[in-house]
Amino acid sequence: MCGIAGWIDYQGSRADVARLLERMKTAIWHRGPDEEGSYQDEHAAIGMQRLAIIDLAGGQQPMSNEDGSIWVVFNGEIYNAPELRPQLEARGHRFATHADTEVILHLYEEMGDDCAIALEGMFAFAVWDTRRQRALLARDRLGKKPLFYSQAPGGLLFGSELKALLCHPGLPREIDLESLNTYLALNYTLAPRTMLRSVRQVRPGHRLVYAAGSLRESAYWEPRGGGAAPVEPLEEFRALLDAAVKKRLLSDVPLGAFLSGGIDSSSVVALMQRHMADPVRTFCLAFREESWGEQDFAAEVARHTGARHTEAEVPAQPLADALPRIVAALDEPHGDTSAIPMYYLCKATRDGMTVALSGDGGDEALAGYETYVADTVRPLYRLLPRPVRTGVVARAVRALPVSNAKVGADEMLRRFVAGAELDGDRAHYAWRTIFGQAERNALLGGEARGVAAAHDPFEDSLALAPNLDTFSGVQRFMYFDLRTWLPNDILVKADRTSMAHSLEVRAPFLDHRLVEFALRLPSRWLLNGLQKKAILKRAMRGLLPDRILDRRKRGFNAPVRTWMNGPLRELVQETVAGRAGGTLPWFEPDSLRRLVARHDTAAAEHSLQLWGLLMFHLWHDWMRAWQVPTTTRDPITVSTST
Repeated sequence: MCGIAGWIDYQGSRADVARLLERMKTAIWHRGPDEEGSYQDEHAAIGMQRLAIIDLAGGQQPMSNEDGSIWVVFNGEIYNAPELRPQLEARGHRFATHADTEVILHLYEEMGDDCAIALEGMFAFAVWDTRRQRALLARDRLGKKPLFYSQAPGGLLFGSELKALLCHPGLPREIDLESLNTYLALNYTLAPRTMLRSVRQVRPGHRLVYAAGSLRESAYWEPRGGGAAPVEPLEEFRALLDAAVKKRLLSDVPLGAFLSGGIDSSSVVALMQRHMADPVRTFCLAFREESWGEQDFAAEVARHTGARHTEAEVPAQPLADALPRIVAALDEPHGDTSAIPMYYLCKATRDGMTVALSGDGGDEALAGYETYVADTVRPLYRLLPRPVRTGVVARAVRALPVSNAKVGADEMLRRFVAGAELDGDRAHYAWRTIFGQAERNALLGGEARGVAAAHDPFEDSLALAPNLDTFSGVQRFMYFDLRTWLPNDILVKADRTSMAHSLEVRAPFLDHRLVEFALRLPSRWLLNGLQKKAILKRAMRGLLPDRILDRRKRGFNAPVRTWMNGPLRELVQETVAGRAGGTLPWFEPDSLRRLVARHDTAAAEHSLQLWGLLMFHLWHDWMRAWQVPTTTRDPITVSTST
């Protein structure tokens, strides 16, 4: 696992660019504190920070092929590298290390720009071909590893995090107003955009080829509906999941697992234990707020599987003091409340572990969200006469008292009733929106309001799911989430919070073969009536306690309603309401103040909306004040060409 950065067709002297590359690497030092390396020639400067996981002595990067004509920097893990290596050796390739990085080099020699097709794992890499004077950038199929780039300074600037690109003094920092509109709608941005107009992201399952000042993007993987259903679904699923877990146990450093007590992480731990001689090290985060803590379930699974379990809590440090540091770690504005507990879970896990397996992706790959049930119920609900739905049911739901429970029926019903009046795809999208179109128009002012009026984030979401019409039933909405919500929210949170603590996180449920298998299943194996993840529950029956398999999904989120009314109340007042007319000119000050006031007086419940606004304000403060990190290290390169 590493952080990578570079500048192809760079502008300026070699010495100045070498210094810039060192600053870019310093900015992402947390992604790989074990080693650093750089390569520079007359046209390219690439570098990395390494978190050593496999072949601790021989996996240094940048890495070259035998004659030094091709160089690579790589972030991630290639799980099928042990199978690919003998195939490449049989074709005459010579390996100098046991690192998976070297497999990418030789695959590029064999397959060129199609090399990513052969890879199984999580990855973002850049290949510099000195003979052809061209670069290839690629990102894994589901977007587990990030890759940012910009052509604004000239050439192609790239890095694992936005903060690496911010080191370039010529990079513009203007806000992308369409991304701002998207963020208000969803609490995250959508690739290939970022919150900055000058910076883009490589999309999951895509590659970029840069040569002679020209940039060309293409997809190398995109799921499609149709095809033959599995013959023996349960047995095939068990074999795929077990293999996915086993492959992710390859490590030369301590390895453990997150354990929330939910079915996804519990399944991963149970399967890990089958392949490990020693007890699995497991970690959970405890909440003391009523209905939020799941530590008792995690402890039960640990006892059942024989795991060696550690329970951590959010530190006693005031949350308002910690938030700016967490916002900086997230890199872009990110309004998912679960990023806070995830940050502290990763911090606790890193105290002894370098790698952790997680249950990420189980909900998207196996239909685990309540929204999939809502998609099924919606057509039945629409059989009610419209006056009954809008005049009786909706009014009764709006009158429900606000619950402080983690999974409040009041909030779920309000969202369902509002979204159910829309057509299928838009209803599914609407159930996850934070601010609706009318609310965004009221919040934004000036040019930003005009952009929001003309821009629909739903259309951007559809564009990220080009094969949507090849799917039907629950798989249609799973595919939509796999291409939108998963890579832009869930995996951003997982990558940034883990790498902030130099922790590698692996997600067996996001093995692309398992995802493709699930998208071919008959729907009843995923959503059986109102039972979610039907196939996983059948597969794990007998390996996990029935109480774990049959309990209601709770999710991994945070009690922001309690925080907003307590330790964060003053910060919200000062940050969102107090500065509204000053540093953030895109908002209507009075609209923000009214929103804060209505929540503060309990006239309405706006904790999720205010959380997103708070995170954006704190991110903007961080981005505006970001200073290029200084380093006393000399610009060291592993090789230079003449």
